[in-house]
Amino acid sequence: MNVLQAVVGVAAIAFMFLMLVVPHELGHFTAAKLFGVRVNEFAIGLGNKLFGFTRGGTRYALRSLPIAGYVQLAGMEPGEYDEPDGFHRKPALQRFIILLAGPLANFLVASLTITGVLLAQLNDDPGKVKSVVAKSPASAQGLRPGDSVRTVDGRQIRSTVDILHRENATHGVPLTLVVRRPNGSTYTAVVRPRYESRSKQYLIGISAAPVIGVGDAMVGGVTFPATATAVIVSGIAQLVTGAIPGGFFGPDGATGAIGIGALTYQAANQGLLDYLGLVALMSVALAVTNVLPIPALDGGRMVVVLLEKVRGRPFNRDRELAVQRAGLVALLALMVVIAFFDVQRIATGEFPGLR
Repeated sequence: MNVLQAVVGVAAIAFMFLMLVVPHELGHFTAAKLFGVRVNEFAIGLGNKLFGFTRGGTRYALRSLPIAGYVQLAGMEPGEYDEPDGFHRKPALQRFIILLAGPLANFLVASLTITGVLLAQLNDDPGKVKSVVAKSPASAQGLRPGDSVRTVDGRQIRSTVDILHRENATHGVPLTLVVRRPNGSTYTAVVRPRYESRSKQYLIGISAAPVIGVGDAMVGGVTFPATATAVIVSGIAQLVTGAIPGGFFGPDGATGAIGIGALTYQAANQGLLDYLGLVALMSVALAVTNVLPIPALDGGRMVVVLLEKVRGRPFNRDRELAVQRAGLVALLALMVVIAFFDVQRIATGEFPGLR
């Protein structure tokens, strides 16, 4: 590890935090302002205030612990429940939208980020080389990322899977590739595929860049939150049902802030696109987590709003607040426990993605 990698990694973790927390809280903030709810404080981070100012009746603060953020709405504390511009005096639909706006902002950030990542990879060349495995047959013959395989054994490349099909069809017989460099020059490489026992295939050690048009990028960005949500929900279900080996705290179990920081550090030093892809995935993960029906999370409060609408009258606000605060304490305790296991897995080399 060199100094530059360390600086890039630390900066990437800080930016990840901002990309996750700021849009989420801005979502709540914007919806609250839209419906006339007074916002007492907009804070990034928890703990002691490092910097702040007041404008328009709202305190804006940067706090010392970069693990969360919050929007403090009027009417949420004892003795304030009946304030006319408070949260609880608004109709159920408005309160529900205010709570949902945070996760929706995270979904929007994820969609825009993936759209940008895909637009940065526009490609109409099915033979373009995306990556080359180190010490592979292709690497030994001089193939590099950005090269374009024009033909294999005289056959023109028309699909991103053509090279893979040819690798396996020859069962280790050398392939003759005509390759074009990014500068336009061409050369011929003779490469013998090597049998890979893990994938049970003959491979030369390259992966083709996907063919991506502008339309593909737009569709991919729009659909990413839904596809990522499906994957995350499936993972949560596997954790709950014990389908993942080792369980909740096992090597492939729940990951907290420290684990995410480690993955972010690694992704940032692999390249900007890998890093932004992780930012988008974490943004969806934050949104999904926040809509879970757990006290102290947006989802827990949304359930209260829905139940009050069904029963036709509000719950006891003091009791509700006590439940929410108990949920927050339990959540913070769980975060500490998960952090301990994150450190343990990283130290022992068992952390997923860092093995």
